Amino acid sequence: MRFPVSSANCENCRYWPRPAVWDIVGCWVDQRNRRWGVKRGMGMRDPLVTIGIPVYNGMPRIEHAIESARSQTYQNLQIVISDNGSSDGTDAVCREFAASDNRITFLSNAENLGATRNFNRVYKAGSGTYFKWMGHDDVLDPSAVEKAVATLEADPSISVVHWLERIINDEGKVLREYGPSQGFQIDGHSPSQRFRQMLHWRRLGFAGDPIYGVTRRDALAQTGLLSSMHNPNYLLLEELAVAGGISTIPEILATRVYNDVRVTTRKLLRWLDPSSDRSLPHFERAREHLRIGLGAGGSATDRVHTAGSLLLYLLQWRELKGLAWDIAEPVRQER
Repeated sequence: MRFPVSSANCENCRYWPRPAVWDIVGCWVDQRNRRWGVKRGMGMRDPLVTIGIPVYNGMPRIEHAIESARSQTYQNLQIVISDNGSSDGTDAVCREFAASDNRITFLSNAENLGATRNFNRVYKAGSGTYFKWMGHDDVLDPSAVEKAVATLEADPSISVVHWLERIINDEGKVLREYGPSQGFQIDGHSPSQRFRQMLHWRRLGFAGDPIYGVTRRDALAQTGLLSSMHNPNYLLLEELAVAGGISTIPEILATRVYNDVRVTTRKLLRWLDPSSDRSLPHFERAREHLRIGLGAGGSATDRVHTAGSLLLYLLQWRELKGLAWDIAEPVRQER
């Protein structure tokens, strides 16, 4: 079969006038695809999705989580599990799953690195076009990933696709089911507008935690990933909102376990990073809000609007209480 060599025999050629060999090959492939009717979704492999499962002492629910991940109707999956020095048999169970399914990669930390490093490790070890963090006690609906990928493929402006969730306790009793009206959409036309929308939804509360949605890897690559700051998931969501929209599928596609464990700020920071010695965690978080928001760009008017939204957000009682904790904590430690 003859390769086209000029624009005269290649109607509306997008490669001409760059007569490099690979451009000519590309042009021939385009012609072949038009002739044979090969389009996206017809004979082309679906994009790879990485599901990352960070775990520490996840028995017995880790088994159900892995099983629901590998039972997705969306087949082009890579599952990365990272055990953070568990002592309850989690390591052995994960190794068995990895030995029986070549889509599963198992990583084992000799000691507990902290939640932040373990979460980021499963992302860095993956290679999918799309990425999803999954809690070790989550159970996904079989169609969850397939529906999320369809939404992302249909709209390139979206960074993250989440869904509604069912919340249960340790005994399996349903505590709450989120309805369609509780889903949220971040769909502003500019990064600064989407950042302000995220602040608004943060005040109202989310229908679950969108950090466990399906995310574009290239959007995550534009962020600092999860930090060891206080509530790093919200800071990461702000960065992802700057990168693109966040959409909620109005269906319950996941079940999550609510663990009624109330911890102090200091314990939370140690859980994120065992070596943490942050003395002003809430002030640091406020600084990050300002960095992300004011770095979102826009016109001078837009920046003033963003600054006003940040001020109102930081003057909430919840935020002021955190700042007061930073000031009072050194005094309490001296007593």
